[in-house]
Amino acid sequence: MKPMPKRLPGGGSAGVKSTVKTDSRYWNERLILRRYRFPASGESERDLAAYIDHDGAGYFFPLGTPDAEMAAAKANQIHQMAVKQGWNAACRHFSRELIVSFEWCMNPVMWTYTTIHTLIGKRPGPEPGLMPANPNRQRILIVELDGGIRRALCWCIDQQAGFVSVPCDSMESFTRALALHKPRMVLLNRNLAGRIGFKSAGTVTPIQPGVPALTYAVHVDGDRMFVSTPGGAGGYLVKRVKPDRLLEPILKVANRSELLTEDFLVRVKYYFQELLQPGPAHDSSVLAKLSRREREVMELLSKGCVDKEIAQTMGISVWTVHGHIKNIFERLHVRTRTEAVIRYLEK
Repeated sequence: MKPMPKRLPGGGSAGVKSTVKTDSRYWNERLILRRYRFPASGESERDLAAYIDHDGAGYFFPLGTPDAEMAAAKANQIHQMAVKQGWNAACRHFSRELIVSFEWCMNPVMWTYTTIHTLIGKRPGPEPGLMPANPNRQRILIVELDGGIRRALCWCIDQQAGFVSVPCDSMESFTRALALHKPRMVLLNRNLAGRIGFKSAGTVTPIQPGVPALTYAVHVDGDRMFVSTPGGAGGYLVKRVKPDRLLEPILKVANRSELLTEDFLVRVKYYFQELLQPGPAHDSSVLAKLSRREREVMELLSKGCVDKEIAQTMGISVWTVHGHIKNIFERLHVRTRTEAVIRYLEK
């Protein structure tokens, strides 16, 4: 009997490779563990994911199981649907992992971001965005055409004490929703801003008197998010927040009455200033995981140095640099250099 291939961490199989995307073994070799989970999805820390691409586009898909064979079969199913029916069909049927960045200010850049999973189909419990009416909760109007993203953002808002989400799924219903629900704030997909005449995307600005609006953008991963940041800004402050803390920069003032939009922006600036003065315990949390040489590599990476420049500066080979970066990924639980730099700069 032919021996079975050895199962490797993350789902790969030693001695069995396939370059055919219709073969589950192809996807078995590409299974990964993602660090950031989305609580509403109900997934465990051991569940696998895969990056699935077709026709110049691609997304990370959580596969909902730690079993490598089942995960590979599902990845194959997702890819086949994208090929045969198109990405719109695949995204309607399967949850994607996405990065959502919230654009509090453009110059200097002050963004928060989080990881979500699109919420697909009917789910147990109250439907996101349809929480019971409560006069003591501030309404946040979420303007998003993609149903999976909209439900995920509604879930995020509904987890925060004192707030309740109000979903808006079309441009035609926006004006009516604004008048009917009288929201405390509007969260608006940046791609829709121009279609409703909102000309101040990229900063907290009134969308009507007394109602501030904040635009957000959706990205496939952290690398794409950083590529999208505007050039020429006076500074860059980017902070990951938990999905149930989307409004963290303004939480200390959001429930107060008679606030001007400028008050929100002042609070945002204070929030980011506070991040630049972390306590000693927070300082050591990331650095303690790295060796002295790994910290040197991270310092150079954070300055934009490429591997050859790092090798020359440190007097080591490029292959040794690669080894340090591999160790850094494992210690910080990240998968890209951009994510590693973010973790390092958050020290």
